[in-house]
Amino acid sequence: LSRFYDWAESEGLAAAVPFTVTTGKRMVQGRLVEIRHNRARLRRPKPHVKVQYLESDFADLFRYGLAGLGPDGLEDATFRGRFPGRNAAMGGLVLGTGMRSREFTHLLVHEVPPLPAEPTEVPIPWVVPEQAAKGRKVRTTWIGYASLAAVHSYIALDREMSRGSWRPKRPLVVEEADFYGGRVNGRRTRWTALRPEERLRLVGPEGGSQLLALSYDGRPFVDWGTLFRRTARRIRERFEPRFPDVAPHRCRHTFAMATLEKLVEGHYRQAAQLAAATGDASGLALYLLKADPLLILRDLLGHSSVVTTEVYLKRLDVHRIYRAAWERTHAVIDAAALAEADAEFTEEF
Repeated sequence: LSRFYDWAESEGLAAAVPFTVTTGKRMVQGRLVEIRHNRARLRRPKPHVKVQYLESDFADLFRYGLAGLGPDGLEDATFRGRFPGRNAAMGGLVLGTGMRSREFTHLLVHEVPPLPAEPTEVPIPWVVPEQAAKGRKVRTTWIGYASLAAVHSYIALDREMSRGSWRPKRPLVVEEADFYGGRVNGRRTRWTALRPEERLRLVGPEGGSQLLALSYDGRPFVDWGTLFRRTARRIRERFEPRFPDVAPHRCRHTFAMATLEKLVEGHYRQAAQLAAATGDASGLALYLLKADPLLILRDLLGHSSVVTTEVYLKRLDVHRIYRAAWERTHAVIDAAALAEADAEFTEEF
């Protein structure tokens, strides 16, 4: 490009070279020659323009990529990855619960909530393991029916095929396991009392890790950061050049924005009203009807206060959500009501 502008300037086609150029001298084959150096550099993006979360279309594209599918949801003939069922189910779990990497990586298969008998719009509660949570704070997040169904499908099919006889050096053998706990080396233990390093050592009586995500021969799979980055890179190279890098925590940001958007739009409130009308007296339905969106999001993310949630959201494009909600609402508001509201600001006191 520098040579092009040098030529254009010499031919009188350009008034000047649009770069900062410095000159100097150096020895070339025993002779002192003058050289020119272009000081121009590609601009680096500023922190505020970095992609912090995935929009809904990019989130869907990421799910498809984890499953080895193309943007149209059909099989990608160039996909050469392994365990697409596991990857897609866990990706949906992370995007649907907002769990941190440490939290979802050490989930046990026994801790997966049961799937409701019928599809529901009201999200299903999911207790985050206390010892794996940040600050060891107990909290309950939630997950949508479709995402939870995908996890159960993975457990019944792909995970069953990955079971093996793997054992760590100091195994903790699990027997009589249920949703709350099991006998670990002969002693009844609650899952919430187990630290991440202990969870990695849990195996069945015949071997095989008790973690939700398995690799070959029943080995636990924990390298989600690498898997997500490789998936994002493949999407960028094959389908969408604008697709950003994806780390587990970016999925958490995506969950926060998607959840807040539904809360602001009243999606979950409508679902809770429908559940109440059909006889669902669950505490979650009542909670959705009564609580403020920021308070709900605070509890889901496990923040210590709503101020933390507000600061967290300020770093994301939260104004877009409220602006979009207002635009949708504005379109259906009665014209007389709008005129009356406008009149309040035109009157002089």
